[in-house]
Amino acid sequence: MIMDYIVKTEKDNEALSEIIKGWGYDFFVSRGKCHKTLDLDGILAYDNKKIIGLGLYYIKNNECEIVLMETFDQNKGIGTKIIDKIINIAKQNKCNRIWLITTNDNINAIKFYQKRGFCIVNIHINAIVESRKITPNIPLIGEYGIPIRDEIEFEIRF
Repeated sequence: MIMDYIVKTEKDNEALSEIIKGWGYDFFVSRGKCHKTLDLDGILAYDNKKIIGLGLYYIKNNECEIVLMETFDQNKGIGTKIIDKIINIAKQNKCNRIWLITTNDNINAIKFYQKRGFCIVNIHINAIVESRKITPNIPLIGEYGIPIRDEIEFEIRF
């Protein structure tokens, strides 16, 4: 496996668009804010010119929000490497915090982030009710048959 981890540029948007098309929408909602996927900065993991992982983030007011984290080949260290690169970028940009939201059903993400030093700092009870007003295709039931209701906020402070 030959992997490259690169900072996302305009020329990556075509390949990213193909991935996003399969999801049925080109934006993500986090704490009520809509993020257009292709407008976000990011780190992309490539294997033989194919995207196998991505981390998209947004920096504002000395904070870095990871809006989307996805790997298509699990348990290979791809996500860890992407997170490490985003953390380095956040530090270079003088961010004092890096944070993200996941849903209560996303058990694998909850484990992943805690193992990498992120702390749960807030649970936004029933926040997905509001998100569904913007993105009605969020399923009612998620991973492991768990009802999707709450947003869990993780952070690392510097």
